Amino acid sequence: MMKSSWAGCGRILLVNAGIVLLSTCIGVLLNRAFVAGPQQSIFSYSNDGGKLEFKPLKASEAQSAEAPAEVRLPDVREIIASKSMLPVDGRSEADYENGHLPGAYSLSVADFDKRFPEFSARYPKEDAYFVYCGSGQCGLSRQLASLLQKKGYHQLKVYSAGYNDWFLSGNPVEKGKGSSLK
Repeated sequence: MMKSSWAGCGRILLVNAGIVLLSTCIGVLLNRAFVAGPQQSIFSYSNDGGKLEFKPLKASEAQSAEAPAEVRLPDVREIIASKSMLPVDGRSEADYENGHLPGAYSLSVADFDKRFPEFSARYPKEDAYFVYCGSGQCGLSRQLASLLQKKGYHQLKVYSAGYNDWFLSGNPVEKGKGSSLK
């Protein structure tokens, strides 16, 4: 009688080990990207032939030769309070209207060519600006900084953590069109 109960326990352990092994294999197959390691995670808007697309930003495009300095949340709080730099929002106008940093100017990357003349007429190249987008995974802030640099704006900083970091940290936001979209 004792042998049959040990045999039954052995079968149960064998079946359980098989289930664990099978589950592991299925999990690895379903999560190959995770198992493969870090993947491309920076995205940007692209305007190819009038068709807007949200696609991965190539590593060579993400890093410009003259990369602007990064600013972190404590620095951004100080900048906003002192109004020492103009925040420039690179997100879509709809995202901007749903919430943006206080005093931010909307200069959507998707509409950059259309909106830049108004921006350049209001804000001189010699002033200081910091650009942001939604989050560190967004990439629009770096793309906007690169576009502004090409137009001669060199006193730039990037708040790559972006609006999500600002908002989720309990900081005040403004909603609506703001002065840049009226």
